[in-house]
This record gives sequence, C-alpha cells and structure tokens, in this order.
Amino acid sequence: MADARTTNRTLAFAALTSLLRGRDWSEVTMADVAREAKMSRQTLYSAFGNRQGLAKAYALQLAETFASSVRTQIEAYPGDISTGLSSGIQAFLSQSGHDPLIIALLSGETKPDLLALISTEAEPLIERATQVLKPAFTSSWMHIEDNVARWTAEVIARVGISFVSSPPKDLSGIAEGLATIIAPGLEAASVIDRSAASS
Repeated sequence: MADARTTNRTLAFAALTSLLRGRDWSEVTMADVAREAKMSRQTLYSAFGNRQGLAKAYALQLAETFASSVRTQIEAYPGDISTGLSSGIQAFLSQSGHDPLIIALLSGETKPDLLALISTEAEPLIERATQVLKPAFTSSWMHIEDNVARWTAEVIARVGISFVSSPPKDLSGIAEGLATIIAPGLEAASVIDRSAASS
C-alpha cells in the first residue's frame, strides 16, 4: 500500500506540474489532475482530500527538496561554512523561483489559497525543511550542538520560505549576505572535522 500511495503522489505532482506550465492555478481542477495523471478522481481525492490538500502536499515536497539542496551544498564544502551556506541558500532561492506552483503563485491575480501556504499556514513547510536541514549541521563535518543546529536550520528555512512570495533580485548577494551573518556563529559552535576538510 505504501508503494501505491507513493506512486500516486508522484504521478499527481508530476501532473500538477505539467498542467501549471500551461495554465493558471485557478484553471486547474482535480479532474484535470486526475486525467493528466491517468488515475481515477476517487484515487486522487482519497490521497489529498481536495485541491488545497494537493497543493499543501506538493508544497511540503518542495520544502523538502529545496532544503535537501541546501544540505547537499553545505556537505559539499567541508571546512568552509560560509561558502557552503552561501551556495546552499542560493540553490534554495534559485530552485524555488523556477517551480511551476511558485510561478503560479506570483503570476496573475492574487491567489489567497496558495499565499496562505507560505504565510499563515507555513509552519508545516518550515518544520519539514528544518528537519531535513538539521543533519547538515549535526551529522556532517561541522558537528554542531543539537539546539544550535535546529535554530540555524529553522532560520534558513524561514528566510527561504519568506522570500518565495517576494523573490530577491540579487540571489547571490542575498545568499552571501545571509551566510556572512550566520557563518560566524556556526564557526564558533562547530567542531570541524579537519580530516574531512582536507580531503
């Protein structure tokens, strides 16, 4: 059953992405998504409840994907917290700007249902992104204490999600600026694995 649920979610998300490349969010129905995904409407409704439920589930996956990008970049620069953070934050912001659901949010008429996902209803996204990011600080070459790692991951998640509705023009500058602010605290809190840093 778990495999079937995962497959259905993957198909539904792919269908939603495909549809949003050609039409506005307001024009996408559950019937459209079911048809594009080649599944029954009953299966789609069982998985997500309604259209807003589908959007929420998709947004959670985006938060996880974006946070994973940040984590990957941090782990790719052992011994260099500032560069890892800057590259990771820039990757987060860059990817979010190219996603069809976020493009749909920012284009055309205001969409209160989508806007709520990254504002008044953003806590699940922040929490999921924080969970994904935290090991980059606790289990990687940084070996940062748990509470500091969680605070740092949550700050990055909150900042990244806050930029979704109003993307900065200078992604690199913003990423470098945030890294400049955050990195010194992490450097002070970390016990850097020098063998990893020199490899």
